Amino acid sequence: MLTVAEVDLPQSLQKRLREEAAFAESFSQFTRENLIGFRRPAAIAAAIIGPILFAFVYQVAGFLTLLEVGLTFSLSATMFLLGGWYVNRRRIRELYVRQTRARKEAKADLRAGVGQAVSLTMKTQPVFYEHEHGVICLADAGDGRTIYFDVDSFDNDPRWFLYINGDMHRVNWSWIKLMGSGAVADFKADGQRLAKIGDTPYVEAPDAWEAISIALGEPRDGDIVDKSVSEVENTISRLL
Repeated sequence: MLTVAEVDLPQSLQKRLREEAAFAESFSQFTRENLIGFRRPAAIAAAIIGPILFAFVYQVAGFLTLLEVGLTFSLSATMFLLGGWYVNRRRIRELYVRQTRARKEAKADLRAGVGQAVSLTMKTQPVFYEHEHGVICLADAGDGRTIYFDVDSFDNDPRWFLYINGDMHRVNWSWIKLMGSGAVADFKADGQRLAKIGDTPYVEAPDAWEAISIALGEPRDGDIVDKSVSEVENTISRLL
């Protein structure tokens, strides 16, 4: 059974949204902070080791040796940080794009000020399809409808950890659907497990989900599809 009610956003959720909305770094600032700021273990290590090393060398060997050691240490640290940028440049850009998008969506959610509190009690086992970016979750919403969740494994989505732990198989799901961005927040799963946790199909073809999405009406995360779970499963099976 699915129930939906409009509610004010909880204070904890409002606080998180305000933090996301406050993100204001340019890409160059964000990149610099991720390379030489305290978000990077290498930068932290250099900031701690450098002064201690320089002081020790100065006391033991004098100023000229300090210059040599300082130059070598600085060059080595710079090369290491540049190497870190080269290896992580795509991840840094993707992270920046995500945080920029999150800022825009958080502002929209705060302007809306309310959300939909959704509660689902299931009688049948939900269906899962893993892919390279996470997992698709399908659950019976009653009256021939299906809840569609697209859970991202790379975006600190708590549903991914619940899925890994087996808690997405529990009978009661509840969440808040934000009215500005349409995102799913504060997801919880409790109650008894409906069945044993079995093997989940893994979909390798990256183009398959685009075709499936079109066939299902291009649902977004948390949307309701006007088809039963069995119809959705059959549609997915035909397209895989």
